[in-house]
Formats: sequence, structure tokens, C-alpha cells
Amino acid sequence: MIVDAGWHPFLRINHQGLVQIPPSDIWLSLADIVQHPGQSWSGKVICFKTNSLESTLLARWDDGYKDPWLILTDLEPNSADALWYGLRSSTECVYRDIKSDGWQWHNTRLLDPKRAERLWLAIAVSTLWMVMLGGDRENQSPSSNIEQLSPKHVAFSKPRNPKPLRQISCFLLGLLSLIADFLNDIPIHLHRWSSFPNTPVDQFYYPNSS
Repeated sequence: MIVDAGWHPFLRINHQGLVQIPPSDIWLSLADIVQHPGQSWSGKVICFKTNSLESTLLARWDDGYKDPWLILTDLEPNSADALWYGLRSSTECVYRDIKSDGWQWHNTRLLDPKRAERLWLAIAVSTLWMVMLGGDRENQSPSSNIEQLSPKHVAFSKPRNPKPLRQISCFLLGLLSLIADFLNDIPIHLHRWSSFPNTPVDQFYYPNSS
């Protein structure tokens, strides 16, 4: 179904299953493809003894991980990398921004694809706007003055991270900033990024309104 929709599946599976590696017709345990950290493998396989599926299997077990990553895809073995699955974490963050943490997409109940398409365009532009706004607010945060404290201060009791960790995402910071501006009757500005760093950034002004 994913392929029929014009997409490339990139699905992680667990290692409790069986697989054939053609031309062999012997069923092997998926857990035997990579057995130790530091190993990786990729190739064409027939996966699952019941409801078999011809696909490419990407297997990788990096040091420090409890289990390997086993990925099924329709891409050629030499054209894909199991590491791409690591992009999922950032995708999940955006997914939450679009749903319960942000634009509440799951409450729209739209059935018409054309209407959904228009809403998705608005969501995409709005998401970019919030990230830009949040980035601006983050850059305006006051610099740390921890160096002015006594060396015996409790702030130095634990090792310091040379790069302060972000407490909330740029998206959420932008959304909170926008809400705060509305509540304080501050005019809203839509910023447009420029492809050239030395070109002034245009601003479109919209008065605050309900």
C-alpha cells in the first residue's frame, strides 16, 4: 500500500521472525542477521514465513544499543542506509507539533483530500513561522552571567554543559511568544527569510485583531 501511494517504505521490525536470503530457501532467524554490536548487513530477502514479503533488509547494530535496527524497504541495498531511521526522532517532534502539541490536526476530521491539502499548506507555513519566531526569541535571551558567581556557588557543583540545552523547542517557544503578543496587544509580524544573507529581511505587518 505504501508503494502504491508512491512512497518508499522504511519500516523497522523486531528480530522475532524468520527470513530467507535468496537463492537459499532456508529460513533463518532475523536475530542471526547481525548478532553483535558493530555489525551491519544489507541485501534482498524474503521476510516472514507467514505472509511473506520480498524486500530489502537493512540490519545494523551500533555500539551502546541494546538491540539492532532491522529495516524493511523497497530501495536497493546499496542505495539505502539503516542510519536513515535515526531521522525518525526529529520527524516525531514535528508530528507532535502538527497534532496535540500545536495545530490539533487530529481534530479536523477532514475527508476531502483537496480541503486537507489546503489545510496542510497553511500548517506548513505556520510551522515554519513558529520556528522562525521561536529562533528569534531564543537569540534575544540574555547571556549567561554564571561567570560572575563565586567558584564555590552551587551552580558549579555539577559539571557544566559547554552548550546549554534547549528547554523547549523553537516551535513551542514561537507559539507561546505569539500567544503572549496577542494577549498583550502587540502587533504581529510575519518574517520572510532571504536567500542572501546581506539582503535586508522584509517584514509584513498585520495589526493585532480577533
